[in-house]
Amino acid sequence: MSRPAQTALERLHAGDRRGALAALPDPAGAEEHAVAGMVHLATGDWAAARAALATALGLGEAGPATLLNLALAEDRLGADGRARMRAVAALWPQWDEPRLRLAESFRRAGDESAALAEYVRTLALNADRAEALLGAAVLHLGREDAAPALTLLLRLCALAPDQAEAWDALGIARRQTGDPAAAEAAFAMAQRLRPAQVSFALRRGDAACAAGGGERELARLEEACARDPLDIVQMTARGALLHRLGRLDAAADVLGAAAALAPDAPEPAAALAACLVQANRMSLAVPALRRAAALAPDDVILQNNLAVALTRIHSYREARELLDGLIAAHGARAPFLCNLANALVCLGLQDEGVEVARRATERAPGMHLAWRTLAGALTYAGGASAGTLRALAERAAATLPRGHAAAPVARDPERRLRLGLLSATLKTHPVGWLTVAGFETLDPRAFEIVCLGQEPGGDALQRRFAAIAAGWHVVTGKPAEEVAASIRDRGIDVLIDLSGWGDQGMLAACAERPAPLQVKWVGMQAHTTGMPEIDLFLTDRWETPAGFEPFYTERLLRMPDGYVVYSPPPDAPHPGPLPAATGRGITFGCLNNLAKITPRVIATWAAILRRVPDARLLLKAHQFSDAPTAERIRAAFAAHGIDAARLELRGSSSLRDQLAQHRAIDIVLDPFPYTGGLTTCEALWMGVPVLALAGESFAGRHSASHLSNAGLADWIAADTAEYVERAVAWAADRPALARLRAGLRERVAASPLCDAPRFGRHLGAALRGAWREACARP
Repeated sequence: MSRPAQTALERLHAGDRRGALAALPDPAGAEEHAVAGMVHLATGDWAAARAALATALGLGEAGPATLLNLALAEDRLGADGRARMRAVAALWPQWDEPRLRLAESFRRAGDESAALAEYVRTLALNADRAEALLGAAVLHLGREDAAPALTLLLRLCALAPDQAEAWDALGIARRQTGDPAAAEAAFAMAQRLRPAQVSFALRRGDAACAAGGGERELARLEEACARDPLDIVQMTARGALLHRLGRLDAAADVLGAAAALAPDAPEPAAALAACLVQANRMSLAVPALRRAAALAPDDVILQNNLAVALTRIHSYREARELLDGLIAAHGARAPFLCNLANALVCLGLQDEGVEVARRATERAPGMHLAWRTLAGALTYAGGASAGTLRALAERAAATLPRGHAAAPVARDPERRLRLGLLSATLKTHPVGWLTVAGFETLDPRAFEIVCLGQEPGGDALQRRFAAIAAGWHVVTGKPAEEVAASIRDRGIDVLIDLSGWGDQGMLAACAERPAPLQVKWVGMQAHTTGMPEIDLFLTDRWETPAGFEPFYTERLLRMPDGYVVYSPPPDAPHPGPLPAATGRGITFGCLNNLAKITPRVIATWAAILRRVPDARLLLKAHQFSDAPTAERIRAAFAAHGIDAARLELRGSSSLRDQLAQHRAIDIVLDPFPYTGGLTTCEALWMGVPVLALAGESFAGRHSASHLSNAGLADWIAADTAEYVERAVAWAADRPALARLRAGLRERVAASPLCDAPRFGRHLGAALRGAWREACARP
């Protein structure tokens, strides 16, 4: 080998890429061109690498390294480098390098299945190849398939004990397998090997918390910060741990200081954003995430988190664009697909959302989020039977980790019971409006209430919950096993989940069986949970008529009246007179989320508008604040012959203004198959009748329950044909509409829908009966 080529290689191996290039300013001969190509590969100059390697090949240098390097350069330039890699692998079948490079190529392209297959082939040739052990393990972890990852990583850490990434990945695997103490030890090793890596410190604190050592780790970090107040790694880790421990104000202060001290570091900004999201301070969280993502444009997790935050502030179109870009650049990873599916459903593109969610289940069949996302998308889109939804819920539930035996039943059927209300939405939220009055009217001699959720604030409904609670414990943002431990430590007899898989939902904690009797009620109560650990599903005879039992894994606990009790806002405006009484045409309206307005709904509503030619349709949803989204919905109606002038699309507003919108509506058209819940109650309170179509799923029968409970069962249709005919008939009878509107608020107020004492008695009797049955079981 020539002296310049040898010098270039020596400098390259020493990490001096610039010096390696300088050693070969004018390559001569096949050997020097081959080495120059290798140096260009290392510096990322793919075109120069291909030119140099092609020259070397033309001059007769056709060794395996040259051929493989040429394949790598072509692959990076978008040519079919994989074909050349396969050819090299065929020529030298015992060489593991081509297989490893194929795996990396597939992984860059987002084809994780093909990448994993090539990593396996690499390890078959060389069981000690560190890059393949780590690469395969990381792919398994991305699929939440921790068992094979753990085997690979234990081998890697034994082979390369000085590799920080190996210990970090081992810690992640230990967390996924439910061993937080071992995870903490692995993360601590990774941090010792690379003390400047913030992510290792953050994961160490998380694992310490999960292992019950959060306060110990906080004390360690406070000592470290006292020794060096400007250590950004320790400061960021301390702030994140305070967040993890539920001390959000203190966490925000520490993380804000860290972000200010290190304005060019993405980790403090990202940790600050996560804390602000948890505190629901989204106006500050999204800018913080934008900054963090801009500082680390290649950090796909940050980009994904930003997309999730954008959906929280109803910027669904921007979230979709960001996720589309992530998938195009980094491959169709299952978490990206799940978040994209949710964004598409929220944009009213339900069928597209279902297809994207199906791709997520194919990519990661062991991932809970993928199956849950598919079930959720189908609930909105329709086309799936209640039996199919149950099967999907059971498939999702089967992926949840379960590490504890069921909490024992203290067999005293008549003692005072401790109820645990598990939810981050015990506040001004549909959960609050539809449940708080029921809890307030429970007999305090028979039931003690403990709230397990978000840090309490100044919200009026949250204050009502706090007033009846014997204790309030912050558990949101914590892993499921910690939430379950908190429930178990507080001796909860009956745990009532009130979030489901919705806003910061903690239903996964129920898989740990922290309470002897577990109930699902309100809060993303769209259909069965599929979880064998959920004993009861609070419902009524309209939501789940006789014969619906096979659609649920839980036992149906039917209330004598409706399954909710509505607390009308005390400042709700007066309903006002019938708008059509002024002589103008009928105004139909719907104030539901666009996620519920499917193509079939649009076609049905368009059929009504064609039959009532002087009618208008008022739609209001967060999504209509986005002009392109609103225009797309107008175009969808235009495709059915409805002029845009007959539509009025309104965007976000305050709750009082939301209620006041009903003063302009004569008849509410309920969407389907996911019907209105709180929106139906609000419409009735505002004197506006709701025309509903009863479906098969729980979400498909919300309005049927509320209407029946209020004595308006004649506003429920069995199919779309009847739905259209009833809309047309009611629109033609304005005197009847005016009479109904004039007395509807009083009628609803006197009905079981708003009769809190009656509901409280029924709820108490239902829970006591269920407890007695649990005590009687062997």
